[in-house]
Amino acid sequence: MAFFLPVRLTLAAWQAEPSAEAKFDELHAAMRDASAVIAQLWRQQPDDPRVSAARELIRDLSASGAHDRPAAADDVALADRLARKGWPGLLAGMLLVPAWQWPDAPLLMTVADFLRGDYVGWLFAAPQGFSLVGDAETYAAFTLQRLEELVRWMKRAPGVDAETEVLSAYSRASSAIPLYFSNGSLRRHAELRGRLLEYAWRLPEDFYEPALTPRAGRRLRVGIVNRHFGPQTETYTTLPTFEQLDPERFEVVLFALQSGDSPLEAYCRQHAANFFLLSAELDAQLATLRAAALDVVVFGTNVTAVCNEVTRLALHRVAPLQLVNNSSCITSGLPEVDLYVSGTLTESAGAPAHFTERLALLPGPAHAFNYEADRQAPQVPCTRADFGLPPDALVFVSAANYYKIIPEMQHAWARLLAAVPGSHLLVHPFNPNWSSSYPIARFRAEFGRVLAEHGVDPARLAVSTRRFPSRTDVKTLLSLGDVYLDTFPFGGVNSLVDPLELGLPVVVWEGEPFRSRMGAALLRSLELPELIATDEAGYLAIATRFATDPIHRAACRVRIGARMEQRPLFLDPLAASEAFGDLVETAFDELALAGREAFHANPAPLRVGADTDATDAAAGTPAWARTTLRRAPADPAARHVHGRVLLDAGRADRAVAYLLSALQGREKDAGLWLDLASALRAVGQTKQALEALEAGLRLDESKLEGWLMLAELAQAVGSTDLAREAATVAQKLAPADPRPAALLR
Repeated sequence: MAFFLPVRLTLAAWQAEPSAEAKFDELHAAMRDASAVIAQLWRQQPDDPRVSAARELIRDLSASGAHDRPAAADDVALADRLARKGWPGLLAGMLLVPAWQWPDAPLLMTVADFLRGDYVGWLFAAPQGFSLVGDAETYAAFTLQRLEELVRWMKRAPGVDAETEVLSAYSRASSAIPLYFSNGSLRRHAELRGRLLEYAWRLPEDFYEPALTPRAGRRLRVGIVNRHFGPQTETYTTLPTFEQLDPERFEVVLFALQSGDSPLEAYCRQHAANFFLLSAELDAQLATLRAAALDVVVFGTNVTAVCNEVTRLALHRVAPLQLVNNSSCITSGLPEVDLYVSGTLTESAGAPAHFTERLALLPGPAHAFNYEADRQAPQVPCTRADFGLPPDALVFVSAANYYKIIPEMQHAWARLLAAVPGSHLLVHPFNPNWSSSYPIARFRAEFGRVLAEHGVDPARLAVSTRRFPSRTDVKTLLSLGDVYLDTFPFGGVNSLVDPLELGLPVVVWEGEPFRSRMGAALLRSLELPELIATDEAGYLAIATRFATDPIHRAACRVRIGARMEQRPLFLDPLAASEAFGDLVETAFDELALAGREAFHANPAPLRVGADTDATDAAAGTPAWARTTLRRAPADPAARHVHGRVLLDAGRADRAVAYLLSALQGREKDAGLWLDLASALRAVGQTKQALEALEAGLRLDESKLEGWLMLAELAQAVGSTDLAREAATVAQKLAPADPRPAALLR
């Protein structure tokens, strides 16, 4: 027998056409009727089949997005009255309104035992999106209150069975993603979540404490744990931290829950000593990680959204030093995580208070990316006509994800469109990095209503629903725009690299916590602070000027293009690995010296290259180079010196990487070109070595060693005339030197 069939039929009709208010009205009426039926159930008959049907219906309504709509005041009042009549009334109220919009929903301790798991699942059901200004703050405040309540309930020792049921329901239902879009610190939310997940997933009798052996005289063994190493933002941003770590200082081991045949995974494997595919069982996963005898483990998948496999692993101790990187959008709150790795340009002075972990700061932005490892040519052409955009209109564009475009952002963009008559907005919000499915029709309808409220024709909004094969295709779409708009309070960072590579003027809105400062950190590293606003008025002013002043817009494109051509820090994998390696060594040494308790208790952010690390070494010496690279991992002069040191030590392959990167901004340094030629020669790249020699000698013809090397290389490749010419020049430079004569013979 199909119970509550009218609700299910009207729910299906509304989901097929979520913009039709009449269909939601029909659904709402059916929900009211069903709640009246549920409220009349006998309290003595919890096994009534209608009870199971009602519980399932509530779960389906929460998952459908119907509960995201603003709850009517009379529905909330009705739910209050019904809940006072026992569990049938509570169940009826749960059908009518979502937990986060019901301020006086009953406390967990008052809920009937058989209903407690369903109640917790309903309490923490994550909305698909927010519909009204202020919803994100309301949801965050509600969630904190209920997390505090649930932790208090756990401390009452309710019994193993009840505890297991409730924690299982919480783990399945909860998601921290909606919290990201509120303002302010989420430390307390994360801390309480971490305790609950520890209760739920910490294996009994698991008291593993790995041996911490000081680093002196050995390499650190670093494990990177990701769900997978395929094409996804978490891989692109984790890869630069390990791909060029010095193999004489580090041994890198990769661990994944899933494996594929993507070129990106193959590239990751090539830059690690080993790769392990973890099994499906938690205890076996832990055994594999612990058997690897790691010194450091990096959890490179976001552990702060849902409770995924990597989150569960991060609840356990598998290495002496455990850290999360910027893939986790907020502090982890997990008791066994020691460090959160961010950047000096990303964090504010009060940042340590936002983290349960010790904060570690890389020099510059928190993020670095390697998009070259599997770069593809664009395959999907895009034109303005494809999206109904006039060819001569000013087009704002954004690839911010759907979840980030909260009502506050929609209203800000609507005000911007109203201030720039004739302008259009193109958004591409449904990328696969966040979800495999989105409420597309709902997004169009709600955003359209916001635009109309501000007197803006909804036709001026173009929404891309295309699924592109690669990020280069996304850039093709972004190139249709004139000005790129970032979001607030959760800004972009991965998505901001694309418009910067295109030279598009970007507008960023910076706040206090990490998630509101990521994009601004990229712009500060590019020395473009004028593109950063700190409130809505400033944001709209920057965007409006770009829209109305084409000369200003063109000048900004030139500045962005010039800075991006210089390979900024966030696109420099060698600098990222250099900085990360120094940070890990510094943290490990301090942990070994101070012990875990004192290490955690230290309130100062951990960083390398501070004043205490300074030496009196003369500029240009190896010691100076190492000290400089700890402070500024992309410094070209220090890279040049360090490259020569590596070359002298017989490590020509690594020397090539440093010397090539040192050319950035020092293309007129003849000595650098000749050192690079020596390194290329040592690794067997004769053609490239000849090119480097010729470049250096064009800059300075007095370099004897360069002419001698050119003669030798030309002779080796059979270019007799070039060899004779080079040897002749060398003989003129040093008539008494026997080497040119020997080459001429």
